Amino acid sequence: MNIRDFIDREITKEEALELCKIKGSKLMELFSVANEIREKYCGNTLHTCTISNAKSGECEEDCKFCAQSAHYKTSLTTYDLKEKDILMSEYKRAEKLGSTKFGVVTSGRSIKKGSEEYDSIKEFVEDAKKEGITTNICCSIGLLNEEELNELKEAGVTRFHSNMQTSINAYNKIVATTHKIDDRLATIKAAKKIGMEVCSGGIIGMGETWEDRIDMAFTLKELKVDGIPVNILSPIEGTPLGNREHLSMDEILKTIAVYRIIFKDKVIKIGAGREGVLKDFMGMAFMSGANGMLVGGYLTVKGRTSEEDFLFMENVKKMWEMG
Repeated sequence: MNIRDFIDREITKEEALELCKIKGSKLMELFSVANEIREKYCGNTLHTCTISNAKSGECEEDCKFCAQSAHYKTSLTTYDLKEKDILMSEYKRAEKLGSTKFGVVTSGRSIKKGSEEYDSIKEFVEDAKKEGITTNICCSIGLLNEEELNELKEAGVTRFHSNMQTSINAYNKIVATTHKIDDRLATIKAAKKIGMEVCSGGIIGMGETWEDRIDMAFTLKELKVDGIPVNILSPIEGTPLGNREHLSMDEILKTIAVYRIIFKDKVIKIGAGREGVLKDFMGMAFMSGANGMLVGGYLTVKGRTSEEDFLFMENVKKMWEMG
């Protein structure tokens, strides 16, 4: 198999699975080709997103990786939805730092239309749009229907986030049993139907197979999502996945590279786990196909400060310019 063939043509699922078997010195060729595809189809723009953990904990779902689930005993601090002025302050700080997007993320199955929480989020978005700030607002507030999503779009939300997490076949086995992946897919389809951008990816390192990772990727490609977050499991004590070992660096980078070959012109965003697992080799993710990152921390996993992340971002851009 000539890896360079995929620079100019689409890859099949079977070919992607073959790339997942690459080892040794051939890995560097895979990373190099993925980086070349990123440069050709996406340029040297690094997309950034700052998220607000706008409502924390007490979630009724049983996602096995998540400290926010009420099914598990973790050290997570729980709180109700943040006040609108707090969200506004965080939004303005994200804009000042230079984030491309600001995401409002809440725990729980969904924030439904008709609730005070839904109205509060919608009002925050409407007020934020009056500020004339260029940082786009995204929402990740659970499983919503077309009507609910459309109201958020009209308020000013440009992108909705709902992760698949893993493949359709593996979802109820390694992610959650209190809801089905079809519920997530329905939300993604509804958002795309009304013309919203969609950000959807998953977590690697939960016990999924390479087939699961590739199956998820091709489902997301079929759904025409706009951004693909790749999170690396950070085992949290008290959750069912709390004792899992970290993935190896080469497996993480290989996943990113194969995803870039699949999603040629999309944003592949590195999220939770990049600091703790990749450590000093974090920059390699952006030389292997990634072109986006969450900055300033995550929901239940502490990241670096926004200032540290933006300094790192400048170094990534320099690496890209040097080729």
